[in-house]
Amino acid sequence: MGGYSASSTNVNFAYGTALQAARDLHALAGVLHTKHDARAGEGTKAVDGWVGGHRDSFDTKMTTEGTDVESIRGALVSLAGTFASEWAAAWGEQDRINFARYVQHEKDEDSWVEDGAELVVGEDDYGAPPGDPSTPQPPNYEPTRAPMHTEFENSDQPRTMASPSVDA
Repeated sequence: MGGYSASSTNVNFAYGTALQAARDLHALAGVLHTKHDARAGEGTKAVDGWVGGHRDSFDTKMTTEGTDVESIRGALVSLAGTFASEWAAAWGEQDRINFARYVQHEKDEDSWVEDGAELVVGEDDYGAPPGDPSTPQPPNYEPTRAPMHTEFENSDQPRTMASPSVDA
């Protein structure tokens, strides 16, 4: 993500859709693995007592299929992880934007007396901006942190943890 400030626009990210895609991709990888295991088992039964060139060709094709299935399964799991990690980065960026808006709001609300006192003793310490939440993990890819300072999100559909399949 980029830099953030109180004037930054909201992060345009389909939070719920990203985690749903991660869940679906992870589930698809599992289905692929299960179907291939069943097919390989049937293939073993089919060649029982079968010898010769056709058997060798069949075995080679089944080995190639197994390698291909594992490559595809691994790519699906990796893509699911990418959706989850991008969710965490976008979620954290929106939280930092909301935090900057919160700090700006607090400073704007200061009275002239408080501003004068802060010149002498220093500005209030609002703490460090939040980091990214941890990346959601398989198989459920649930949100790992509630949204922060949503009252400053400037959105008609704030992020929510209650219904992760609904975009915010």
